[in-house]
Amino acid sequence: MTAFVLGATGFVGREVVRQLCVRGVQAIAHVRPDSASLAAWRTRFEDLGAAVDTTPWDTAALTARLRVAVPAQLYVLIGTTRSRAKADAVEGDIYEAIDLGLTRLAIDAARASEHCPRLVYLSSVGADPTARSAYLAARGRAEAAVMTSGLPWVIARPSIITGERDDGRVGERSAAVIGDGLLAVAGMFGGRRLRARYRSTTPDVLASALIRLGEAPEHDRIVDGDDLR
Repeated sequence: MTAFVLGATGFVGREVVRQLCVRGVQAIAHVRPDSASLAAWRTRFEDLGAAVDTTPWDTAALTARLRVAVPAQLYVLIGTTRSRAKADAVEGDIYEAIDLGLTRLAIDAARASEHCPRLVYLSSVGADPTARSAYLAARGRAEAAVMTSGLPWVIARPSIITGERDDGRVGERSAAVIGDGLLAVAGMFGGRRLRARYRSTTPDVLASALIRLGEAPEHDRIVDGDDLR
């Protein structure tokens, strides 16, 4: 089995690649060809047993690559933050360009490859095309693109993902601690569904769930809460 991971250098993506390799899956980790850390990522992923792919973000190029790779699953784990987008000189609506734009590009390439890989899309709790948040609105539109792709798909909607990130998000960790505490109290008073949906998770737990969902016979479904643990 071959799995192609877009967003392999991300917080969750790198863990998905690692766990795929542990499972004996032929993992292909995509790294931007212009990444300043390309050499380091190549060494890291190849040491795990993964192949490193540096196909540019271009529909025709990615289509050709997927035709050769013939992945059973295409993990779409892409996204950005304002600080990262600024460092990468991304202009305009960063969520429209990255979270939505690259997801659409990946879908177009997968569809044109004619091999029908399962799309495993990492979204977010609260994703909705009509959301006031630009991030959640872009995620909602990306979900719609996945669901209307004509390919088998699974959408995962986790809440806050905590752990040691490269960019050290103190606010995110604090929100997770406070939120989980409040949700624990809510769970004691009958708010179990609320707690299951919104409590934080970690990259290793989420990666394991994504792989399980990617390989399961069921597809065309949105998964959140305890089903991502």
